[in-house]
Amino acid sequence: MIRVTYISFLPMLLLLSGCATVHQSEDFARHTHSQLSSPLDQGDYFWFDVETTPELPDQSEAAEARRMEWLGAWLATRKLCTAGYEIDERRSFEFLEHNPARYDLRYKVRCKVPPQV
Repeated sequence: MIRVTYISFLPMLLLLSGCATVHQSEDFARHTHSQLSSPLDQGDYFWFDVETTPELPDQSEAAEARRMEWLGAWLATRKLCTAGYEIDERRSFEFLEHNPARYDLRYKVRCKVPPQV
């Protein structure tokens, strides 16, 4: 006879409750809907690619502010652009452009040069 107690369910409940909070975190949203990538020509810039969603549409100031928060978090995590950055270009992906993750928008980001002391 198998005896089941509430204590045996405790680890499973803790595991499941942890999963719910991971999917609600801002880092999860950033990793799900955006990425940084390097250009093929290894220029002095990089790409910030994002997916638009009904909650984060293309022409929304609030959605754009959130995307810029994601960009800031990517840069901080990777320790890039410590002197700041500039966005040289914001555009939709072109039809034949390499885009295996099917992102919608592409930003061309260039790090500012730190002042010489």
